[in-house]
Amino acid sequence: MADGIGTRGRAADVAVVGLGVIGLSTALALARRGLHVVGIDRFGSGHPATSSTGPSRSIRLAYEQPIYVELAREAVERWRGLQLDTGDRILLLTGQLDLGPAAKLERLAAGMRAGDAAFDELDAGGITARFPEIRPHRGEHALFHAEAGTVLADIGMRALRRRAVDAGAELSEPEAAIALDGSGHGATIETDRGRTIRASTAIVSAGPWLGGLLTSIGLELPLAPAVAQVTFVGMPQLDDRPGIVDWQVDEHGVGVYGHPVPEVGYKVAFDAGSADPWDPDADSWTPDPVEAASLARWVSSRMPDASPHLVRHQRHPWTMTPDGDFVIDRRGPFVIAGGCAGHAFKFGPALGELVADLAEGAPRPGTERFAIDRPAISGARAEATAPIVR
Repeated sequence: MADGIGTRGRAADVAVVGLGVIGLSTALALARRGLHVVGIDRFGSGHPATSSTGPSRSIRLAYEQPIYVELAREAVERWRGLQLDTGDRILLLTGQLDLGPAAKLERLAAGMRAGDAAFDELDAGGITARFPEIRPHRGEHALFHAEAGTVLADIGMRALRRRAVDAGAELSEPEAAIALDGSGHGATIETDRGRTIRASTAIVSAGPWLGGLLTSIGLELPLAPAVAQVTFVGMPQLDDRPGIVDWQVDEHGVGVYGHPVPEVGYKVAFDAGSADPWDPDADSWTPDPVEAASLARWVSSRMPDASPHLVRHQRHPWTMTPDGDFVIDRRGPFVIAGGCAGHAFKFGPALGELVADLAEGAPRPGTERFAIDRPAISGARAEATAPIVR
């Protein structure tokens, strides 16, 4: 970023604090709308200490809530558009298989019907036909839908950043916001480089650092940063297999999810944060061998005839809310976009457009679900180790 932008130079139309997938997508959306966008990130987009890191994320239409089905469908189309625009391979849509308690599958099926998403209901034979390595339980049923699979996340992040810069967004990293102020006209951001950035509107999408940063403008949100671990299994024959969610595999409601990542491995992870606390000053985390061993046991139990080996582990943060929904709302000149609840990445380019609409004063119908003062989180407490429920 050039010296003086937001200080001696003219104020930006929009400042974006945090350039993870939501911040980058919002910066791109607003820059394409002709606004002067300045963005900063404390480490840099995709850094291992951030939530938007690593080679992959799942993408699916299987949600109980129609708003998420609609957002996911929009995200698939926007990722596909970015892929066509850049020539980068970003999407690997091999479908998704949902296993789990009948009541959970019924709710997912109802959500997809309400969102007009096509899916199939499978018996045990249908499960093995879709995913031959999976050993279904006796009498087990599942759901399958085709518009699902993998976002090649690191490739997608680089593509978003490149196109945001091409559209005129000025991005600076590493540069951290240390204080926010909305008491004057517009928003003011003080950074650790000793700079002051002024903008008519500021998007605050600082991932697990969001809660601490918002205290400087008097906002206290019930957010719980967590550390999550993923494992990549070396089984090349799974490169074209569907993604999978095995909902609620233990008594605490924790499940396992996975999806293929060609040339890396089949990714598997628990859908809940680890017990280890998040450290805001850490720039990496050492993988937990106990958690890796637990995932290996799940792989062996579900794919007993395969010969898996664990090839890579990765840990990164995410941020839980009390109800598992995001926090996307406006207070004065600040648009807050966070509380990923472990499932936001896939929606990145769709959330970018949604946040951009809010920044321009045109909130979409239905987004009150993500309001700061919604009853489900008012006075509630988020649990870092809670499973992903959306």
